[in-house]
Amino acid sequence: MHRKLGMIIGIIIFILILCCTYTNQTNVKKSDNMSDSNTVGNTEIKQGEIIYRGKLPMPIENFIQVTSKFGYRNPVYNSQGIQISGGKLHTGIDLCGSLGSNVMAVKEGEVTHAGWQGGYGNCVEIKHIDEQGNSFYSFYAHMRDNSICVQKGQNVITGQVIGTQGSTGNSTGDHLHFEIRTKSGSNQYAIDPAPYIFTEKRR
Repeated sequence: MHRKLGMIIGIIIFILILCCTYTNQTNVKKSDNMSDSNTVGNTEIKQGEIIYRGKLPMPIENFIQVTSKFGYRNPVYNSQGIQISGGKLHTGIDLCGSLGSNVMAVKEGEVTHAGWQGGYGNCVEIKHIDEQGNSFYSFYAHMRDNSICVQKGQNVITGQVIGTQGSTGNSTGDHLHFEIRTKSGSNQYAIDPAPYIFTEKRR
Protein backbone atom coordinates (compact mmCIF):
# COMPACT_ATOMS: atom_id res chain seq x y z
CA MET A 1 0.00 0.00 0.00
CA HIS A 2 2.79 2.38 0.97
CA ARG A 3 4.63 1.39 -2.15
CA LYS A 4 1.59 2.10 -4.32
CA LEU A 5 1.09 5.48 -2.64
CA GLY A 6 4.74 6.31 -3.18
CA MET A 7 4.41 5.53 -6.90
CA ILE A 8 1.31 7.73 -7.22
CA ILE A 9 3.07 10.61 -5.45
CA GLY A 10 6.11 10.12 -7.69
CA ILE A 11 3.93 10.22 -10.83
CA ILE A 12 2.18 13.37 -9.60
CA ILE A 13 5.52 15.06 -8.91
CA PHE A 14 6.77 14.03 -12.36
CA ILE A 15 3.65 15.49 -14.01
CA LEU A 16 4.06 18.71 -12.05
CA ILE A 17 7.69 19.01 -13.18
CA LEU A 18 6.63 18.47 -16.81
CA CYS A 19 3.93 21.14 -16.50
CA CYS A 20 6.40 23.64 -15.03
CA THR A 21 8.89 22.96 -17.83
CA TYR A 22 6.21 23.42 -20.53
CA THR A 23 5.01 26.67 -18.92
CA ASN A 24 8.55 28.08 -18.84
CA GLN A 25 9.13 27.19 -22.50
CA THR A 26 5.83 28.80 -23.47
CA ASN A 27 6.74 31.97 -21.60
CA VAL A 28 10.13 32.06 -23.32
CA LYS A 29 8.44 31.69 -26.73
CA LYS A 30 5.95 34.44 -25.91
CA SER A 31 8.80 36.65 -24.80
CA ASP A 32 10.65 35.94 -28.04
CA ASN A 33 7.54 36.72 -30.06
CA MET A 34 7.05 39.97 -28.21
CA SER A 35 10.63 40.88 -28.96
CA ASP A 36 10.11 40.10 -32.66
CA SER A 37 6.91 42.10 -32.66
CA ASN A 38 8.68 45.08 -31.13
CA THR A 39 11.46 44.73 -33.68
CA VAL A 40 8.94 44.71 -36.50
CA GLY A 41 7.15 47.62 -34.91
CA ASN A 42 10.36 49.59 -34.54
CA THR A 43 11.26 48.78 -38.12
CA GLU A 44 7.93 50.14 -39.28
CA ILE A 45 8.44 53.26 -37.23
CA LYS A 46 12.00 53.60 -38.46
CA GLN A 47 10.85 53.23 -42.05
CA GLY A 48 8.14 55.75 -41.37
CA GLU A 49 10.71 58.17 -40.00
CA ILE A 50 12.59 58.15 -43.30
CA ILE A 51 9.86 60.24 -44.85
CA TYR A 52 7.08 62.49 -43.67
CA ARG A 53 4.43 60.22 -42.19
CA GLY A 54 1.48 62.56 -42.48
CA LYS A 55 -0.60 63.05 -45.59
CA LEU A 56 1.18 65.32 -48.07
CA PRO A 57 -0.83 67.87 -50.08
CA MET A 58 -1.21 67.49 -53.83
CA PRO A 59 1.89 69.08 -55.48
CA ILE A 60 -0.09 70.39 -58.45
CA GLU A 61 -3.17 72.58 -58.60
CA ASN A 62 -6.29 71.65 -60.59
CA PHE A 63 -5.35 67.95 -60.40
CA ILE A 64 -7.11 65.86 -63.04
CA GLN A 65 -5.53 62.40 -63.08
CA VAL A 66 -2.48 60.17 -62.64
CA THR A 67 -1.03 59.44 -66.06
CA SER A 68 1.75 57.07 -64.97
CA LYS A 69 2.34 55.25 -61.68
CA PHE A 70 5.51 54.36 -59.82
CA GLY A 71 7.11 51.08 -60.96
CA TYR A 72 8.35 49.38 -64.12
CA ARG A 73 7.05 51.07 -67.25
CA ASN A 74 6.96 49.80 -70.82
CA PRO A 75 9.06 51.70 -73.39
CA VAL A 76 7.58 54.95 -74.74
CA TYR A 77 8.45 56.11 -78.28
CA ASN A 78 8.05 59.47 -79.99
CA SER A 79 6.54 59.97 -83.46
CA GLN A 80 9.93 59.16 -85.07
CA GLY A 81 10.02 55.78 -83.34
CA ILE A 82 12.78 56.81 -80.94
CA GLN A 83 12.45 55.54 -77.37
CA ILE A 84 12.28 58.53 -75.07
CA SER A 85 11.33 56.88 -71.79
CA GLY A 86 10.15 53.67 -70.19
CA GLY A 87 11.70 50.24 -70.34
CA LYS A 88 12.84 50.65 -66.74
CA LEU A 89 11.66 51.67 -63.28
CA HIS A 90 9.54 54.79 -63.30
CA THR A 91 10.82 56.43 -60.13
CA GLY A 92 7.90 58.74 -59.50
CA ILE A 93 4.27 59.39 -60.25
CA ASP A 94 3.05 61.51 -63.16
CA LEU A 95 0.32 63.96 -62.18
CA CYS A 96 -1.71 65.90 -64.69
CA GLY A 97 -3.42 69.19 -63.88
CA SER A 98 -5.08 71.59 -66.28
CA LEU A 99 -2.74 73.30 -68.75
CA GLY A 100 -0.53 75.86 -67.01
CA SER A 101 -1.24 74.59 -63.49
CA ASN A 102 1.12 75.69 -60.74
CA VAL A 103 3.48 73.23 -59.06
CA MET A 104 3.67 73.60 -55.27
CA ALA A 105 5.98 72.42 -52.48
CA VAL A 106 4.43 69.60 -50.44
CA LYS A 107 6.18 70.66 -47.23
CA GLU A 108 8.42 73.42 -45.94
CA GLY A 109 12.11 72.90 -46.62
CA GLU A 110 15.27 74.03 -48.39
CA VAL A 111 15.70 73.93 -52.16
CA THR A 112 18.66 71.69 -53.02
CA HIS A 113 18.33 71.91 -56.81
CA ALA A 114 16.54 74.29 -59.18
CA GLY A 115 17.23 74.09 -62.91
CA TRP A 116 17.76 71.72 -65.80
CA GLN A 117 18.64 68.07 -65.15
CA GLY A 118 18.89 65.83 -68.22
CA GLY A 119 15.76 63.87 -69.05
CA TYR A 120 13.92 65.47 -66.14
CA GLY A 121 14.02 68.83 -67.88
CA ASN A 122 13.35 71.80 -65.61
CA CYS A 123 13.13 70.46 -62.07
CA VAL A 124 13.31 71.30 -58.39
CA GLU A 125 14.41 69.21 -55.41
CA ILE A 126 13.54 70.23 -51.85
CA LYS A 127 14.98 68.86 -48.60
CA HIS A 128 12.50 68.41 -45.76
CA ILE A 129 12.84 67.43 -42.11
CA ASP A 130 10.21 65.22 -40.48
CA GLU A 131 9.00 65.29 -36.88
CA GLN A 132 11.81 62.94 -35.78
CA GLY A 133 14.54 65.11 -37.30
CA ASN A 134 15.17 62.85 -40.30
CA SER A 135 15.48 64.25 -43.80
CA PHE A 136 13.68 63.33 -47.01
CA TYR A 137 13.43 65.00 -50.41
CA SER A 138 10.59 65.88 -52.75
CA PHE A 139 11.37 66.19 -56.47
CA TYR A 140 9.36 67.95 -59.19
CA ALA A 141 10.25 67.51 -62.88
CA HIS A 142 9.33 68.46 -66.49
CA MET A 143 8.29 72.00 -65.54
CA ARG A 144 7.71 74.64 -68.19
CA ASP A 145 10.64 76.72 -69.45
CA ASN A 146 11.32 79.86 -67.41
CA SER A 147 8.69 78.89 -64.85
CA ILE A 148 10.91 77.86 -61.91
CA CYS A 149 10.54 80.62 -59.32
CA VAL A 150 12.83 79.33 -56.55
CA GLN A 151 16.59 78.92 -56.34
CA LYS A 152 19.05 76.60 -54.64
CA GLY A 153 19.45 77.38 -50.93
CA GLN A 154 16.09 79.11 -50.67
CA ASN A 155 13.66 78.11 -47.92
CA VAL A 156 10.10 77.42 -49.02
CA ILE A 157 6.83 76.81 -47.18
CA THR A 158 4.13 74.21 -47.72
CA GLY A 159 1.98 75.13 -50.72
CA GLN A 160 4.45 77.68 -52.11
CA VAL A 161 4.45 77.85 -55.91
CA ILE A 162 7.81 76.68 -57.28
CA GLY A 163 7.02 76.46 -61.01
CA THR A 164 4.51 75.47 -63.68
CA GLN A 165 3.51 72.08 -65.03
CA GLY A 166 5.17 71.45 -68.38
CA SER A 167 6.73 68.97 -70.78
CA THR A 168 10.48 69.64 -70.77
CA GLY A 169 13.12 66.91 -70.94
CA ASN A 170 12.05 63.39 -71.90
CA SER A 171 8.33 63.99 -71.71
CA THR A 172 5.40 63.00 -73.94
CA GLY A 173 2.96 65.61 -72.67
CA ASP A 174 2.17 68.36 -70.19
CA HIS A 175 2.41 66.95 -66.63
CA LEU A 176 4.38 66.91 -63.39
CA HIS A 177 6.72 64.04 -62.56
CA PHE A 178 6.79 63.88 -58.74
CA GLU A 179 9.13 61.83 -56.55
CA ILE A 180 9.89 61.28 -52.89
CA ARG A 181 13.50 60.34 -52.18
CA THR A 182 15.24 59.17 -49.03
CA LYS A 183 18.52 60.67 -50.27
CA SER A 184 19.39 63.60 -52.50
CA GLY A 185 20.26 63.58 -56.16
CA SER A 186 19.76 59.91 -57.03
CA ASN A 187 16.57 58.24 -58.20
CA GLN A 188 17.77 54.90 -56.81
CA TYR A 189 16.52 56.24 -53.49
CA ALA A 190 13.06 57.06 -54.85
CA ILE A 191 10.02 55.43 -53.27
CA ASP A 192 6.40 55.30 -54.36
CA PRO A 193 4.95 58.72 -53.47
CA ALA A 194 1.31 57.78 -54.12
CA PRO A 195 0.47 56.68 -50.53
CA TYR A 196 1.76 59.99 -49.21
CA ILE A 197 -0.35 62.09 -51.56
CA PHE A 198 -3.60 60.20 -51.70
CA THR A 199 -3.91 58.48 -48.32
CA GLU A 200 -2.30 58.01 -44.94
CA LYS A 201 0.30 55.24 -44.78
CA ARG A 202 -1.24 52.14 -43.22
CA ARG A 203 0.72 50.28 -40.54
